[in-house]
Amino acid sequence: MKLATYRDGSRDGQLVVVSRDGTLAHYASGIADTLQQALDDWNFIAPQLRDLALTLDQGKARHAFPFDPRLCAAPLPRAVAWLAPEDGTAEPRSWCSDAVWGPVRPLPGVDGVADIGPSLAVVCGDVAPGVDPAAALDAVRLLALACHWRHGDAQAAAPEQPWGVTLAPCVVTPDEVGAAWCGGRLAACVTTTWNGRKLGIADGADQAVSFGVLIARAARIRGLTAGAVVAGGILPTPQEPGDPPTWPRGYATLAMRRAAERQTLGRASTPWLAPGDRVHIDARLPDGRAPFGPIDVEWSPAQSDGVAPGWSRS
Repeated sequence: MKLATYRDGSRDGQLVVVSRDGTLAHYASGIADTLQQALDDWNFIAPQLRDLALTLDQGKARHAFPFDPRLCAAPLPRAVAWLAPEDGTAEPRSWCSDAVWGPVRPLPGVDGVADIGPSLAVVCGDVAPGVDPAAALDAVRLLALACHWRHGDAQAAAPEQPWGVTLAPCVVTPDEVGAAWCGGRLAACVTTTWNGRKLGIADGADQAVSFGVLIARAARIRGLTAGAVVAGGILPTPQEPGDPPTWPRGYATLAMRRAAERQTLGRASTPWLAPGDRVHIDARLPDGRAPFGPIDVEWSPAQSDGVAPGWSRS
C-alpha cells in the first residue's frame, strides 16, 4: 500500500491512497483525513485503506485522479518525533519534528556552506519501552525516503546542530516492497544527483545499523508514540581510504567528496550547494520499481521564505 499527503492549506494536509504504479490517487476521506489519524488507529483503519488501494489498482475507483507529486506535502507534515543517528551507528537523537518538508519545496538558502545526503526511514506505530530489536520491527508501519540537508560543514558543525529533512512524496507499507525489506534493512538503490551530475549511489542494504536496533535504542527509556519517524542516518557509499574522488559509486555528501579531493588532490574542487542548485534523489528496488517517488528540490536564494533553516511549515 502506498500513501501520500496532498497540500490543502491545512497543517496536516489530506491523506490520499496512491496506486502501485504511482499514476493514480484517491482521497481517503471517510476512512482517515490525515496519515497521523490512520497511524493512531492503524489496526482498524489500515485494512480499509488497503481495500481502497486494491480498488484503485484494479481501475475500479470511481473518483480516482492522476497523482501529481508536485502537489504533495511531506507524508507526515507534523511527525510526532523525528529520530536519527548522527553517523548511522550512534544513539538516535530526537530532532525537531516540524523540520519535515515536502518533496518539491525549495530548500532555504543561506550564505556559506550547505550540504545534503540521502537516507531511508521508517514510520512507527506505538513502541513499548525496552522492546528488543526483533519485536521493534513489528512496529514498523511505513517506509520512507529522505533527504537530509544542513547549513554548515557537517564535519565541523556543532553536534547539536540539526539536519533539516525533506521526504519523498510517498510512504509504503513493508509488504509493498516484498523481499527487498529484510532484517530491518531495505535493499534499494538510492541515487543522488546534483545539477544533473551523479553525486553518489548507495544501497539501503549497506545501512550500518538495522532499523530494529535503531527503534529499540530510541524506545529504550520512554517508548515511542505512533507517528514517530526513525531514520537510518545518511546512507554510505562504501569505499576504502584513499579512493580517488572519481570513485564509481560516488559520495554520500558533498563534504565527503571534498574530503576525498583534499586527500588525493591536495585541495577541494567541488563547491558547496549554491542558490539555484537542484538536488534529485530517487530509490529503486531490485525489480526496478521506484516506490517512493523522487525528491526534486532547488536550493533557493538566501532566506527566500523568511523561515529559519531547519524550521518550517510543511
